[in-house]
Amino acid sequence: MEDNKIPQKVDTHIVLPMEKVEEEDESCREKCHKNMKENLILLLLFGSVVFGCGFGFIIRASTTMTKREIMYLQFPGEILIAMLKMLILPLVISSLIAGIAGLDAKACGKIGLRTMLYFGATTFMAVVLGIIMAVSIQPGRGAKRTDLARYGSTKKLHASDTFLDLIR
Repeated sequence: MEDNKIPQKVDTHIVLPMEKVEEEDESCREKCHKNMKENLILLLLFGSVVFGCGFGFIIRASTTMTKREIMYLQFPGEILIAMLKMLILPLVISSLIAGIAGLDAKACGKIGLRTMLYFGATTFMAVVLGIIMAVSIQPGRGAKRTDLARYGSTKKLHASDTFLDLIR
C-alpha cells in the first residue's frame, strides 16, 4: 500500500529587509506649494478664463462700444479659433497613423481597401446626384442678369481693416 501522506503547508512569502526611510512631515503650506507647482498650467488656464469673463462683463456693463471697437476685441478670439481649426486635421491624421501602425499588415490592407472603396463609391454617388440635380433643376435659367438693381453704398475701409484681413 502506498503511503497517503498529506503535504504540509510551506510558507512561500519572502520578506526582504528594507532600509527604513524616515518620512518627513510636510506642512500644509509645503503640500499646497507642491500641488500648485504640479498643476501650474491648469491653475493658469482657470485664472485666465475667470479673468477673461470678468473683463468682458466689466467692459460690456460699463461702456457702449462701437462696431470697430468690438471688431478689435474679437480679433484675438478669431485668430485663436482659426489656429485651433488648423490643429484639428493634423491631430486626426496623426492619431489615424498611430492606430494603423499598431495593426498588422494584412488587417491594415483589408481596412485600407474597404476605406478606399467606400470613399470612391460615395464620391461617385455624390457626383452623379449633383449632375442629375443640376440638369433637372437648371439653376439660374430664368434669371435676367442685365436688370439687376444696385442698392446701397460701399463702406469706407480703414488701413486697420486691411491689416487685420491679412492676418485672418
